[in-house]
Amino acid sequence: MFETRIPAPAAWERWNREATYGVTEIAGLGAVESWVDLLDVSGPLVTFRWTHVLAADGQVLTSQSTPRFRERREIEAELAAQGYVVEDIRDAPDRPGREFVFLARRPESVR
Repeated sequence: MFETRIPAPAAWERWNREATYGVTEIAGLGAVESWVDLLDVSGPLVTFRWTHVLAADGQVLTSQSTPRFRERREIEAELAAQGYVVEDIRDAPDRPGREFVFLARRPESVR
């Protein structure tokens, strides 16, 4: 079982400071500002950076990622090519309409 983002909603179009900015109070640490910036879109690869600023000392922490947004048929074909049988594809309960949850198994005869 694994989950992957659905490319169709193009979530990255909303990955900017204005849309994602927030402040979280963390016990013992204080306020932490955070936001996401879209850096690049190259086909199915989307690069973005999370920024976190600790109010207590001004420290800035960043994390950059480049996920690959794959279509459902592409994932199903790759699983089949590797000998897996897709048992079910569901919505992620915490992100309906934004992620696929694949349930796949490898038949005993393939192992």
